[in-house]
Amino acid sequence: MSQAQPASNVLLVEVPPQFIALCHACGVSPQATLRGLAAMLCGLRYDEDNRLLPLDAPASR
Repeated sequence: MSQAQPASNVLLVEVPPQFIALCHACGVSPQATLRGLAAMLCGLRYDEDNRLLPLDAPASR
């Protein structure tokens, strides 16, 4: 279930190849890793349905 994102939400970031290798070794995409990091810095987290919630919100399951 992918939704189109407005162009203003797109950010191009150069990352070292070691970051890409570490993400792949952990089975996580670099994009998901950076989205999660940005969410945590804003006090948010993604739930099981890929929705942003406050970090202290109770788990839905």
